[in-house]
Amino acid sequence: MRPSSRRRTPSCPTWCVLRHGQAGEDDTVHVSGALLVRRTVLRLCTTIDPGTRAQDGPYVLVGDEEYTLHEAEVLIAALTQLADQAGGVRPLPAEATAPAASLIPEQVERALPVFDA
Repeated sequence: MRPSSRRRTPSCPTWCVLRHGQAGEDDTVHVSGALLVRRTVLRLCTTIDPGTRAQDGPYVLVGDEEYTLHEAEVLIAALTQLADQAGGVRPLPAEATAPAASLIPEQVERALPVFDA
């Protein structure tokens, strides 16, 4: 969708791709373009009340799951740590903390919870 072909409300985030101002459309919901990873859609989503500017989000949507920005950052860090370990990358001394120690094989009970929802 071309930026000129959609109406941007004053509270609309720059990453929102929805057409606002259409009859029957909700101008409080803002959604980003989609990224596709292994048949899973990833998007940003937030609601912003146009009158009060009260905001809920943004959230990172991964398929049916919803993550706060902090939770998404933690997930990225955990996935990067696992990928680095699989690739033989050793953490720097400042990074060699409890999370790295929690990934000892056969000790799942020592794993640190990334999300506790």
